[in-house]
Amino acid sequence: MAMHLSDSCAARGNDTTLIFRRLSLLGLAFLLTACAVGPDYQPPQPAMPERWTEIVPTASAAARNDLAEWWRGFNDDRLNRLVERALQGNLDLKAAEARILAARAQRDATDAERWPSVNASSAFQRQRISPNALLGALGSIQGGGQSNNGLLSTLGSIGTPFNLFQAGFDSSWELDLFGGIRRQQEAAEANAEAIADSQLDVQVSLIAEVARAYLELTALHSRLAIAEDNLKNQREILRLAEAGFQEGMATALDVQRATAELETAEGSVAPISAQIKNTRHALALLAGLPPAGLEGELAEVQAAIPVPPAVQPGMPSDLLRRRPDIRQAERTVASASASIGAAVAELFPKLSLTGAAGFQSQDLSNFTSLSSGFYGFGPRVSLPIFQAGRLLANIDAQEARHQEALMAYEKSVLAALREVEDGLSTLQGEHSRRLALESAVQSAKKAAETAEAYYSEGEADLSSVLDSRRSWHNAREQLLQSRLAWATGHVALYKALGGGW
Repeated sequence: MAMHLSDSCAARGNDTTLIFRRLSLLGLAFLLTACAVGPDYQPPQPAMPERWTEIVPTASAAARNDLAEWWRGFNDDRLNRLVERALQGNLDLKAAEARILAARAQRDATDAERWPSVNASSAFQRQRISPNALLGALGSIQGGGQSNNGLLSTLGSIGTPFNLFQAGFDSSWELDLFGGIRRQQEAAEANAEAIADSQLDVQVSLIAEVARAYLELTALHSRLAIAEDNLKNQREILRLAEAGFQEGMATALDVQRATAELETAEGSVAPISAQIKNTRHALALLAGLPPAGLEGELAEVQAAIPVPPAVQPGMPSDLLRRRPDIRQAERTVASASASIGAAVAELFPKLSLTGAAGFQSQDLSNFTSLSSGFYGFGPRVSLPIFQAGRLLANIDAQEARHQEALMAYEKSVLAALREVEDGLSTLQGEHSRRLALESAVQSAKKAAETAEAYYSEGEADLSSVLDSRRSWHNAREQLLQSRLAWATGHVALYKALGGGW
């Protein structure tokens, strides 16, 4: 009977131990998965218009809308190679990639705060314990019947220098009871994502800048061709003036005016050539090359602006996911929101599990023996009592930063909407202007040819020829500028839509 009672008690003891262990594990799980204080992030929902107020001229519902590689729509192999060079060698893009690596490393460092830390240490000290200090610490121990001198004699080595060897491990683990570390991790993760989006924004701007510079280069070659053609025409007019002067059909003034027009035309060629070189240098810098790094590749650029691809802008709400600067601003808001929770967590208690173990001895001969071992384990709780308002002020600061980030996000959305609307209206205006100038160039060309024919027959004076030639030249220049504005307007629109990544 006694045996059965003993077995029953043992069984109950085992059940109690099992229940206690389970409760301990549940309690530890609760501590590790406790709710995080502070606001849970809610992405901002800006009000977006349902449609654009402007439409893209010449763009149909079936227009290709490949935003990822929109520059290929120009059908220019040289432009494609320039963009590829820039994506591989641009220094701003490489710097942005380095910032991403740094942000991700910082995120990993923050994530490590959730786990225990273990350190190993070793030390050697030459020590001497002061007998006078020991007497003061022991105080009234002599009341037990033993004098101070007797006590010191029993302790022996007090006051005698000795060696102390020590080696061991110490660990610490802060239990994230109120989610402060998790909020820091959320902030670091959102910040890393924001920096990644900033790198994409650099890429979008880089591609647009390369395309714009290349289009300007083709326009400069076209300007150079127009200038050289005008120079040729002015030489022909001077020849006609000199022939007319010899025949008595023109005056010396006509010859002088024709000479002045020719010299003016000659002076316009050199600045255009200089601008061509400068634009080549700019493209080389965008590709991460020295100024002359693209001279060979850009020596034979076609003197014609490539026809831009038609684009469908989509819906205004698409900008929220297309534009990397908007995505970056939204991630910055998320990081600021998580930082509020990290600041709030500082108001609550912190529980850490600490421990240390190792060996300590005055002599190396018994340093690793069990008698030289020491250890200590236990929890540590800390609670802020008085911080002179520092913690509350930090919460206020984080909330203000969150509001600032939120306003920056809303501004970036409005700026994106404006850029797209500006791009659409620019294309609308340039489309009408370009069509009008194309007709003007044809009319001016016919007028110049007619005036020159009349002058050859003696039915018109030289002034009519010079004026008509000047009007034709100006019309060609204006048409070239409009075509460039039309092409670069497409580039700006693609950039505004977030194309290029």
